[in-house]
Amino acid sequence: MAALGAAFQDREVSAVDDSQAKGWRLLWASLKRPMWIVGLAVMGAAPIFQFLALRVGNLTQVQPMLTTELLFLLGIIMVTHHDRPGPREWLGSFGIVLGLALFLVAANPHGGQKHLTQHWAWGLSACAVVVVLGFFLLSKKTTGWVEAALLGAAAATCFAYQAAMTQVIAGVGAGQIISSPALYGLAVGGLLGFVLFQHALRAGHVAASRASMVIVDPLLSVLIGIVAFNDVLRRGPLSVVGEVLGLVILLIGAQRLATSPMLVQLHEVENV
Repeated sequence: MAALGAAFQDREVSAVDDSQAKGWRLLWASLKRPMWIVGLAVMGAAPIFQFLALRVGNLTQVQPMLTTELLFLLGIIMVTHHDRPGPREWLGSFGIVLGLALFLVAANPHGGQKHLTQHWAWGLSACAVVVVLGFFLLSKKTTGWVEAALLGAAAATCFAYQAAMTQVIAGVGAGQIISSPALYGLAVGGLLGFVLFQHALRAGHVAASRASMVIVDPLLSVLIGIVAFNDVLRRGPLSVVGEVLGLVILLIGAQRLATSPMLVQLHEVENV
């Protein structure tokens, strides 16, 4: 769902006039484009499925699955642009599938908790603000694909924070959701991440922003899951080697696929 929505929104955001591409004006200008709204509606379904997944799983299990978004985006491009994947695309896809399977089998992530202490909630929120602000300020000193990647990393940090708050919401009863402070953290993280991602799409081609998103979000989510939610991974020497190797293969595959000529060409053609 997120891949299809991102494809729609990348096309529409890239077509916005430069005079309307700053700050909240970009969001306002995008709202006037019907296909951008279609992309928004499609992307809106992604948090629902994330919530359902986190009700039965944990961050360490669920968030690495985000890298498979690139596989769906590749499939969408194949259908809409009639392009055929080359060796780079096939190797990237294989790396995502192999790395993800190796990590999950070696780590066997389990356990964990669905709540955060007040200490962890404030600490996690403060860390998220510092990291997002750092990526954003660095992006202001760059242009092109570097700016897009940094803004994508800032958005990914927001979405990792949103996922953590979703984990908390998933662990409470239906009657407690509205009164849970995590709901407001989820809303703020999601909204800020959404705005930052729109600017990442505008700053450079979708390859840079998507690569940054699918690498930073899963890594931060796994870290948050282990440190803040006490997710349990196997700790034997062979298991640790398999976990690290799986993540490395996964992220290399994601990077290669996200920066493949097919995805780069998608953005460049739409900006002609």
